[in-house]
Amino acid sequence: MNFFTGLYLLLFFFGIFFITIFLILHWRHRKDLFYSPEAKTFPSVSFLVPAYNEEKSLKETVEALMEIDYPKNKKEILIINDGSTDGTLKIAKDLEKKYSIVKVINKKNSGKANSLNHAIRFAKGELIAVVDADSYPKKDSLKKMVGYFEDEKVAAVTSRVLVKNKKKWIERYQVLDYSIIAWTRKLLDFVDSVYVTNGPLSVYRKREVIKVGGFDPTNLTEDIEITWHLLSEGYKTRMAYNAIVYTTVPDNFSQWTKQRVRWNLGGMQTIRKYRKAMFHNPENAFGYFVVPYVSASFAFAIIGIFLVLRYLWIKGAYNLASFYYAAFGYDYLKYIDFTMSVTLLLLMAGLFFTLSIIYYKTGFKNSETGKKSVLKILIYSVTYRSLYTIPLVIALYKLARGDTRWYTK
Repeated sequence: MNFFTGLYLLLFFFGIFFITIFLILHWRHRKDLFYSPEAKTFPSVSFLVPAYNEEKSLKETVEALMEIDYPKNKKEILIINDGSTDGTLKIAKDLEKKYSIVKVINKKNSGKANSLNHAIRFAKGELIAVVDADSYPKKDSLKKMVGYFEDEKVAAVTSRVLVKNKKKWIERYQVLDYSIIAWTRKLLDFVDSVYVTNGPLSVYRKREVIKVGGFDPTNLTEDIEITWHLLSEGYKTRMAYNAIVYTTVPDNFSQWTKQRVRWNLGGMQTIRKYRKAMFHNPENAFGYFVVPYVSASFAFAIIGIFLVLRYLWIKGAYNLASFYYAAFGYDYLKYIDFTMSVTLLLLMAGLFFTLSIIYYKTGFKNSETGKKSVLKILIYSVTYRSLYTIPLVIALYKLARGDTRWYTK
């Protein structure tokens, strides 16, 4: 067995191993997917809504927050205008006049993390709920999240993000994408390994966020970094699968790519920052599962891209050699080693393919998308999922150049 055959087998083994873990977790906890502990008390909550050029969506977001079923005297809404250049500030001021619990914080542009850190100083709530200005929580979402905070070790609870805009092809693909992401994240909740508290709606214990130094302004994915920071300090992060928030997703390929480049860059920044936590504390799932799992996911994605490029290069070399052999009678192929354990590779590939279909069918069945046929899953996997390589390659290039600017707006 040569080196590259070993890499192929390692990739398949990694995929099979983790898909099997997720399927086992689902089977063991399938009755608890939609369970959330009932809140015995209702802590005060400050909604933090950072907004940069969000004039099209801010009003609808705030009105959705006003509709949330929660004691009115226990909630406030802080809109942080992050130096917007459109009509965001005016809309925010109008909302402040209209609703007594809405307050506007106006500041120079410095990014989402800095905006949140600035607003925390003014937040009166025991809990802070971070909500993107283009996201819309359901009325019952908050009540289904706060019950987790009865456990003093819980520092953050995240929600299930669903897609609001579903007309264009790339939006419809993201409906499937977000469904699988949310289902997988809930499965990780059962092993104390929720490694990201999403931006559209996540609730934090303010005291703990302050204790760890707030949100990291140098990281492009502050929601991932704060989660890893809390986990590394021994706190728990949870996921309420029945707490739903709708968000506006990118409606064109260019914006989608920019968003995913940012996600990849921020993920790699976070891995680099917390790499020393890997296998550090055997009593903490963070070091023994979260860091290795996410790191391995990135590593094998990069290896996969390399192997695909290598295959395309060899295929091109093969075609070129065949042309020369036909034209000049000279066999260049004798210099190329195509040795491969074909039977073993086919077996591993077949098992991986079968488990992947089961994985996706199970995930979709337990989400708002409902059951999907094998054909639809294949189309989703072959067309949309293959696009993931583009932002990953761009992110690697930018990381190598030290270019870590915000890539959404």
